[in-house]
Amino acid sequence: MPDTYATADSMHVLQVDDTPLLDEPVDFPESRRPDSLTLTTTDRADSALERLEGTAIDGIVVADDLPDRSGCAFADAVRERDSSVPVLLLTESEPVASDVLSNGVTDVFSRDTAAVRRDLLANRIRLLAEHHQSTELASRTRQQLTELAEQSSELLWVFSGDWTEIQFVNSAYETIYGRSVESLQANPAEFMTAVHPADQDSVMQAMQRVSAGESADLEFRITRPDGEQRWVRATAQPIVEDGTVARIVGASRDITERKRRESERAAELDSPDAPVDAVPDLFYALDENGDLVRWNDALAAATGDGDADLTSMALAELFAPSDREVVRQCIETALATGETSFEADLLTADGTAVPYEFTGGRITAADGSAVGVAGIGRTTAPRESRQQALERQNERLDEFASVVSHDLRNPLDVARGQLELAQVAHDSEHLDAVERAHDRIGQLIEDLLTLARNGEAALDSEPVPLQTVVEQCWQTVETDDATLELRTSAVVRADPGRLRQLFENLLRNSVEHGQTPPAQRQGDAAGQCATASVSQSEGAAASLTITIGELDGGFYVADDGVGIPADERDTVFEGGYSLASGPGFGLQIVEEIVKTHGWSITAAESDAGGARFEITGVEFETA
Repeated sequence: MPDTYATADSMHVLQVDDTPLLDEPVDFPESRRPDSLTLTTTDRADSALERLEGTAIDGIVVADDLPDRSGCAFADAVRERDSSVPVLLLTESEPVASDVLSNGVTDVFSRDTAAVRRDLLANRIRLLAEHHQSTELASRTRQQLTELAEQSSELLWVFSGDWTEIQFVNSAYETIYGRSVESLQANPAEFMTAVHPADQDSVMQAMQRVSAGESADLEFRITRPDGEQRWVRATAQPIVEDGTVARIVGASRDITERKRRESERAAELDSPDAPVDAVPDLFYALDENGDLVRWNDALAAATGDGDADLTSMALAELFAPSDREVVRQCIETALATGETSFEADLLTADGTAVPYEFTGGRITAADGSAVGVAGIGRTTAPRESRQQALERQNERLDEFASVVSHDLRNPLDVARGQLELAQVAHDSEHLDAVERAHDRIGQLIEDLLTLARNGEAALDSEPVPLQTVVEQCWQTVETDDATLELRTSAVVRADPGRLRQLFENLLRNSVEHGQTPPAQRQGDAAGQCATASVSQSEGAAASLTITIGELDGGFYVADDGVGIPADERDTVFEGGYSLASGPGFGLQIVEEIVKTHGWSITAAESDAGGARFEITGVEFETA
């Protein structure tokens, strides 16, 4: 069969009959018909089978007494080419009708009835064709999702709610765990045998939490069959249906390389050279002869010399020949007077002479004698202008916004259109869930575009009354029954549009994340999250109060909701952070707007125990 398929708003029906009953245009009852219907008619089975080879057919109507073979034999021939296309047999024989359904025929229809009520015949084949289209679409979608999963380097998996059945896993399992997918499908508990004994308790506890309805994110060690030990990070999310965890979806990835770098970094920080290597400028230390005895990584990188080359090398040898005598004299000056400074051209790894400014100070022994010189060097070469850097950044942001707008929005619009057609034909709560997922993807796209465009336009600051912009935001944000309390009449210098974005996101954050009255809050972070979820479903936002007021050098937005756990306040501005079901970019957008204005923002606890965001470094307008 061909690779092209009809769309949900078009249909191609093949009629095989020497006395055809259907003619174009085809009338459908109940005013239900596809936007485009193609009806191809032929009186011979052989001709019909040839058409099947090059044309996408959604349904076939065939008479049971064709000139060159019977309708049943034709249906069998169709099945040899395509096992899914529906075949509706027109017959006047009851014995034929009772026998054919066990063979290649999908359904039968009385020819006598069809001759009188052709609209019923048209509707029957329409229903069969629609089912065929839906089946083909579902099959292609599953295939595409499987292919997409196989392209991922992450291990993607779906378990049953009690972890006893593996419902999906991609081949990355074999790459990471060194075991076959088939072995995991046969024994879903197999992956636990690979977990390091010291980490098995924490993994089991995390699995129990997810089965109870919580999400999990943890790192643990595994041992492959060849004895190699690897580090894995796994995230798991429960899928709840009718109050029960029906499935658990998750992703795992190999973080061994990251762990290795962290270990090496920790070792480096313990090294006595760590402080000087952290300095971005060139650091050097000389003995009394002017030879190098210590340096940082920046100096080695700038010159291209290895540690073995630099050992006991005279500092002056690193400079252009015309500057070496000046360097030697300045070192002698530092040894004699205590300090020195000079400008000279440092020779880089490729032989380029780069102008540098060096300063140095004398190193003395316990008895006061000079034992060497130490100092730093900083290039004086002109750096790329801020305008050039901004132009390059904006070009990258334009490319990103284009990808988000076109490559993400267009497929989403197509998916929404297909969903609307499905909702017309079927009433299903599963379709409602798909619609909610589409809305969430749309909000995520808008947030990503906002993040990209925050850096594009120049900041246009002017005096903005906080009270005015907050009241405008309060009218546009869905605040449910929350209460706004304004404790400021200040006027600040800001970009009005971006300041409004800032308050819209902070107000939305309080409403979505803080809808539990203080009296119902639990003592720990997990309790807070659980209480917030229940309260939101019960409409408990009535007692939520959001306060906006002034502080020294800025303003704050606070609420009396569940607040932010203390150990998460440093990460709330990272992309993807969320305690609710949203995409989690709202606070990252807020931070970008704050940085654009040159302000600072911190997350804290409000006086009522909720969340409080403090923005400082703000310039106020005075009367």
